[in-house]
Amino acid sequence: MPTTVAEQPTPTLESAIGYITLHATQEDLDRINAAVKQRTKALREVRAAAVTKGADVRLGDCRPKYMSGLAGKVVEVRQGRSTTTVDIELDSKSTETLRLHRNIPDGVERHRLNNVPASICHMQ
Repeated sequence: MPTTVAEQPTPTLESAIGYITLHATQEDLDRINAAVKQRTKALREVRAAAVTKGADVRLGDCRPKYMSGLAGKVVEVRQGRSTTTVDIELDSKSTETLRLHRNIPDGVERHRLNNVPASICHMQ
C-alpha cells in the first residue's frame, strides 16, 4: 500500500515574523540575517540586469534619502566589472523635487542624473 507524505504548508510572513520575534535564538538570528543579506543581494542583481536603455524607472531606497522615489527614463547603461550604472533623465516632477536639494538651473525641465547604480532602479 503506497504511503503519501503530507506537504508542509508554505510559511506565511506573519508566522516567520512571529517566530523571529518570540522564539529565535541569537544563532537563529545570525542565520536569518545572513539569509536576508543573500536574498537582498540577489534581488539587487535581478533589478540591475532588468534595466535597459529607454526603460522607465523609479529610484528605490537610496542615499541621500531625498532621491528615493525620483522617476525618469534610462538614457545610458554602463556595465562595469562588478556593477552596472545608468544615467537617468528625470521627469519634470522629479526634477522639481530634486531642485529643492540641488542647484538645478531654472530653465531645466528634465535633469540628468549620471552614474546611478542600476541595482536601486525599479522598473515602472
